[in-house]
Amino acid sequence: MFAPHDLGPTAEYTAYALTGLSTIVVGVRFYCRIWVVGKLKPYDYIMLSALVCTWGMCIINHYQLLFGSGKTLPHGNTPPPSIHRIIEMAFGAARSWYAFQLMYLVDLALIKFSILAFYLSIATSRTFRLLVHLTAAAVLVFTIVMIFVNAFECPKHPSYALGPEIFQREKYGCLEMTNIYYIQAGFNIFSDAAILFLPMPLLIKIKSMPRLKRYALIAVFSVGALAPIASVIRVWGVYMWATSTDPRYYGAYVMFWTQVELNTAIISASVPSLQPLFKKLFGEFSRYTRRNAYYYYGHGTVRLSNVTEVNTGRGRGNVSEIPLTGLESPRSSYRHPSRIQSNEFGNEAILIQDLGEEEEIQNRVRYFASQRSSVHSHIPKSPQYPRDALMSSG
Repeated sequence: MFAPHDLGPTAEYTAYALTGLSTIVVGVRFYCRIWVVGKLKPYDYIMLSALVCTWGMCIINHYQLLFGSGKTLPHGNTPPPSIHRIIEMAFGAARSWYAFQLMYLVDLALIKFSILAFYLSIATSRTFRLLVHLTAAAVLVFTIVMIFVNAFECPKHPSYALGPEIFQREKYGCLEMTNIYYIQAGFNIFSDAAILFLPMPLLIKIKSMPRLKRYALIAVFSVGALAPIASVIRVWGVYMWATSTDPRYYGAYVMFWTQVELNTAIISASVPSLQPLFKKLFGEFSRYTRRNAYYYYGHGTVRLSNVTEVNTGRGRGNVSEIPLTGLESPRSSYRHPSRIQSNEFGNEAILIQDLGEEEEIQNRVRYFASQRSSVHSHIPKSPQYPRDALMSSG
């Protein structure tokens, strides 16, 4: 099935597998935005549009392979196809390739716009916002120009791009697209690198965040380095297609690495949006470990009811009972401890910290102790001028 003479199954199965993985990642991203953070943002919808386009690319790839891409020319005792079949495959190959090159430009632009819109949501500096807007403008202008060039690659007769005439470019006055594909690849690599490094100065300057957490955040954003790497590898596929004597066969290389590039960009761009889910999961894990830390490391048991019993088996003595019946219920001014977590991107999510009974009791005791101490802790202030005070009292 994966014989060298037919690259179709390899290219098609890879496309569906990678796009399926991207769908799962984007689905988890939407779960985080809806159920953890509480709302969707415009860049989420843009990424969803890019995912839909990527599935469209899979369908286009299917028809490209159906009309002969990825297969070697027939040789040996293989009977040649009929003239009708040759014409049918030529029309199908031309139209599917035409749709492929246009959809690729739109899909890649949507992914970049989603990332840049995300950057605008975390931008606090005027310079950073200006750089993001300039990058978005450059991507928009370049995409429009390239769509126009690809759509009218046969300037005299644009319809030739959808028929067998496209395979005889010089004869029918169509543009030679090899250099244009290299220009597209160069711009994509440069823009991917620029988008990757845009937020790094902003992240490095976050001094209020613990150093380890800041490094982890930088590492999350650095996952985007996979996108320009995939773009560089795709250039090799374009080179193999442009310099081979059988471009129909090596067209499968272009399809394969295009899918790798697009899905890598979608996945790496979605990783920062998964942070609220990671925080929630690791927060639950850390609370669980704190709740059970005494049991595992204190060599005893912890049982909470109306009476808290703690058996340690060591220390200066065994504390057997701590009566809590005299502890009154708190007044309405007591608030359940909660933690407002900011996801560093300007979106705040309030997460109620489900404390164990031990921590709940400790917080209540601290609350009432602070209330009692505040009543008796007001020391009368001495007058600023004691002599004047004595004279006024006399």
